[in-house]
Amino acid sequence: MINAVIAAVGTMLVLSLSRVHVVIAIIVGALVGGLTGGLGIDATLKAFNSGLGGGATVALSYALLGAFAVAIAKSGLAHALADKALLLVDRQEATGGSHVKWLLIGLLWVVAIASQNILPIHIAFIPLLVPPLLYVLTKLQLDRRLIACVMTFGLITPYMFLRAIVKSGV
Repeated sequence: MINAVIAAVGTMLVLSLSRVHVVIAIIVGALVGGLTGGLGIDATLKAFNSGLGGGATVALSYALLGAFAVAIAKSGLAHALADKALLLVDRQEATGGSHVKWLLIGLLWVVAIASQNILPIHIAFIPLLVPPLLYVLTKLQLDRRLIACVMTFGLITPYMFLRAIVKSGV
């Protein structure tokens, strides 16, 4: 039988050399080590969490959050959105409408709300989504302070709104 520690460390090394995010490599390595050592999934996760300590659990959560954000960034979703917005801007310039500005503002507001309630990426969406849209924002002559206010409103308001609902018992 293989030693559980060697299996865990070997798994982490192979995953790290395969360019898998280090946090995922640590978690998978811990699971392999625990299961190889005869612990069940439940006991392995409990041992992993108790071994982390108080601050490390939070740090691991943020690191995993960053890995999730990088995965979204590498998917090309933000660049596809920017390309689509640019097509809409070009089409709008031909017709003389201003609906694309409001559509973009509304979309950023919805993404800001969803970034902490639907997709657990919190503020990590800003460097993912905004840089590809900078050219579109410039072309639309949108003030970046307005965009910052819209995103801040989308990030902060749900906390106030949900707290009020919880306090009122609705």
